[in-house]
Amino acid sequence: MELVKIDRVIFTVALTVVGGFMGHTLGIPAGALLGSMVAVGAANLLGARPEMPQSYNIIAQMVLGGFLGLTITRDVMASVRTHVVASMMVVALLCIFGVATGFIVSRLTGIELYTSLFGSAPGGMQEIVALSQAYQVDHSAVVMIQTVRRVLIVVIYPLMVAAISKLTNILYYRAGR
Repeated sequence: MELVKIDRVIFTVALTVVGGFMGHTLGIPAGALLGSMVAVGAANLLGARPEMPQSYNIIAQMVLGGFLGLTITRDVMASVRTHVVASMMVVALLCIFGVATGFIVSRLTGIELYTSLFGSAPGGMQEIVALSQAYQVDHSAVVMIQTVRRVLIVVIYPLMVAAISKLTNILYYRAGR
């Protein structure tokens, strides 16, 4: 049984809620996750000693699993037939390139292989970080790599799509729609 001081747990939960709310309200990508992480991390760095029982991590993973389950609807399942080949190609290519990127980054930077593999994994940051909890990796490095990846993708990807749009003379995105 874990022994934690309840006042530290309450303090940590309060930091988590305030930081998460601020990150979400500011519109930061994965703002609730990042805001919570920054708030608790900052308190930890400042010596406040926030604390959370490890068993809460299991509960958080269950809740995340439930939210992911909510995305599996009849409409989604009905459209699977239409897009199954494209979906499988995307999954296969993303996995291949994600693993290759993880290996290359690990070799070039010296980051532990599994940390690099989870840092390089495509997908939602919350889900990847939750999955990495089952492995002995540097979770703060996974979060940092995933955060930088996500922020840069949000900035760079639309620019790449706009460039392709100009090159092909096809404009799919129209501002103000």
